[in-house]
Amino acid sequence: MPRIEEFDRETVLLKAMNVFWDKGYNGTSMQDLAEVTGLNRSSIYNSFGSKLELYQETLKHYQKNGNARFQKALVRAENPLHAIRLIFESFLPEIIGDDRGKGCFSMNCKAEMGNQNQDLKKWLLDTQENTLDVFQDLIADGQEQGTINKKQDSKTYAYYIFNAFQGFRMTGILIKDKKILQQIINNSIQVIT
Repeated sequence: MPRIEEFDRETVLLKAMNVFWDKGYNGTSMQDLAEVTGLNRSSIYNSFGSKLELYQETLKHYQKNGNARFQKALVRAENPLHAIRLIFESFLPEIIGDDRGKGCFSMNCKAEMGNQNQDLKKWLLDTQENTLDVFQDLIADGQEQGTINKKQDSKTYAYYIFNAFQGFRMTGILIKDKKILQQIINNSIQVIT
């Protein structure tokens, strides 16, 4: 009979995610994870599998929260162009409040591990494709409605917006000036209007 977990899985995931986020995958030891979660190594292995599997689970947890932000922006938006703006702006408080310069957990993973592990690479590509699909659908709808120009096709603009979004997140690691970050958003959006 399998053992029942005697801890809050969500809390453990958040604690593990923060260690990975601070130190990176390679800089995080099993001892670090045991110390921060309060679990012994065998409990971590029994509950999550390997260090890599725990890392993957923290990434999925982080992505789920990011997806919720996207959904919230989509629900609040007046039109597709406004939705794109709201997606960018929904990350402003996190960027400005990130006084330790941790950046985006998924992008940190891409930089550190994107070419190190095939499972992670596949996951990163899948999440990237999902985000590109969201942007492409919004842009196509905006082009139909006339709020987004038709100088480029929706797929080309989706790649542009995705790239701008990632650049915005990277810039926010070192730049915390809301005015500058807002101008980056405005300039990014201006290209497609």
